[in-house]
Amino acid sequence: FVPLFTVVPYMVYGINGAEGFWSGFWQMTSIMWIMGLFDRLFIDWFWVEHTKAWIIPGTEDLMPYIPIKTKIGKWLGTVIGFPMMAALIAGVASFLG
Repeated sequence: FVPLFTVVPYMVYGINGAEGFWSGFWQMTSIMWIMGLFDRLFIDWFWVEHTKAWIIPGTEDLMPYIPIKTKIGKWLGTVIGFPMMAALIAGVASFLG
């Protein structure tokens, strides 16, 4: 999570030049959603679940490697948690800046 609190705000406020809460919030939310959706769809769903790259001999009984509770938590974190983090970071940035 360190890049979410350092790299993303730097990209939004330092490189893009966002000013104020809403501009920073929407830019950070967009970046975080894109990262999260890539992770949920490409890595978790496609790569881990639908390719043989993650099949470790002798662990077939542990499949699926990402249990349903973990999937739900990851999706909730992406859809709800990332905007909350973006709001927190944007609030601090607009307070300090």
